[in-house]
Amino acid sequence: MPGGLAVGQTPTVADTGRGSIGRTILVIEEQPYLWAALRERVDPALAYVRSAEPGELDGVWRTCLPWPWLVVGTSDLMPPGLGELLDSHPIPVHWVGPVPPGVPGRPVGHRDWTGLMGALEGLRALGEAGPGGVRLMRNRGLVTADGRIVLDVVNVEGLLAAPDGLVLPANGAAGPAAGALQAEIDVNALPLRLERIGDLLRLTEPLEEVSG
Repeated sequence: MPGGLAVGQTPTVADTGRGSIGRTILVIEEQPYLWAALRERVDPALAYVRSAEPGELDGVWRTCLPWPWLVVGTSDLMPPGLGELLDSHPIPVHWVGPVPPGVPGRPVGHRDWTGLMGALEGLRALGEAGPGGVRLMRNRGLVTADGRIVLDVVNVEGLLAAPDGLVLPANGAAGPAAGALQAEIDVNALPLRLERIGDLLRLTEPLEEVSG
């Protein structure tokens, strides 16, 4: 895998010792190879890339405020505590290699890191255009088609990163999770609509009003 750490730089020193304000892609792996490859290729305007070994996941997670935008895994085993940390937050999960049993939701699997990069490249397009004309602002927040800046919409930003939708939590939190998303849409008058297809929830453009 291409990429490597800079001289004297480790994920612990450079990327896990301070809180991230803005979108964060959190890579869970035993060795920081994928982190290094993504860090070279993901524009910070889209998201910061941070790394956590499975055993330090809880501590690093809490520095990604309020939670990671995306989670990427590589291990053959379910990282301890990952299910509890994901909880009912709208966080897309990608996995390089076989997805271990127990990972919640419906993670997007990739045969190798190049497949993951293809998926992230698609997300970069959200900085140019998204559903309803809503696009990602640099590192955090959204911009509407008329140029209005909207901050503090982390739930909507998370669901935007899953164009095909995210699986609703099955632990009784489906209603509150959808409610948090709808509240952000309503309070900020975003031209977006929540669409439920089976157990999936995704963002789409609002239905056109039919004049009488």
